[in-house]
Amino acid sequence: MALATLFFAAPAQALTPAPEAGACSLENATPATVAGIDDDFDLLLDDGRRAALSGLEFPNAPEQRAAARKRLSDWLAGRDVFIGALGAAPDRWGRTPARIFATQGSAADAPLVSVAAALLEEGRARFRPDPPAAGCAASYLAAEAPAREGHLGQWSDEAMRPVDAGAPDAAARLVHRKGMAIVFGVISSTGESRAALYLNFGEKRAENFSVVILRRNLAIFEQAGIVPRSLIGRQARVRGLIETSFGPRMQIASPAEIEIFDR
Repeated sequence: MALATLFFAAPAQALTPAPEAGACSLENATPATVAGIDDDFDLLLDDGRRAALSGLEFPNAPEQRAAARKRLSDWLAGRDVFIGALGAAPDRWGRTPARIFATQGSAADAPLVSVAAALLEEGRARFRPDPPAAGCAASYLAAEAPAREGHLGQWSDEAMRPVDAGAPDAAARLVHRKGMAIVFGVISSTGESRAALYLNFGEKRAENFSVVILRRNLAIFEQAGIVPRSLIGRQARVRGLIETSFGPRMQIASPAEIEIFDR
């Protein structure tokens, strides 16, 4: 059996049509034609532009990466799509951070769907809280959830799954995490310094996981309805890079990097 078969579920058959208005919708999207997909999953458009699917992290494992790229290429290469910019200007590599919409199949009445949401639903990508994609966080996280919880696609790899901050071996596992890590658990306390506020996921800050929010960024979270000082006893899931200088911790700067939910 091919490794791609082991790692990935079949393409979704009935995706939700893309919304027509809102931050992550078809609103202001314009037609384009995809000439090809490069090795970094950038879409090469036939007018010379390069578009990046902002908010997605693709697999690094060779077999999974190849299967994900094949899925995207088989679907979009040579196809007309709609593209909506998620940034005011191209990034330093000349790529336009974008949301992409396309039809699935060849039916004349097939609805346009979000390419990012489809890849997340299939477990071919994880949501990465890139600043340009902050407005897409809610919809992308909702699309990701079934694959994440069902261990589909790249979520079948233990190294890609969320780490329980309350597990006895959490600190040891987080120390070795490379790239974006996802951590969940109950916020047991908060702490403050002159420069930052801390969300502690255990009683021993030097040993247990904590989240750092710089004071200058607190207003951003509060404007999104997340009041860090009121989160004691709540369950949270955060994603970002792990720092280990003062115990395992993660600095977050955007509400897109944290989900708050009750048991």
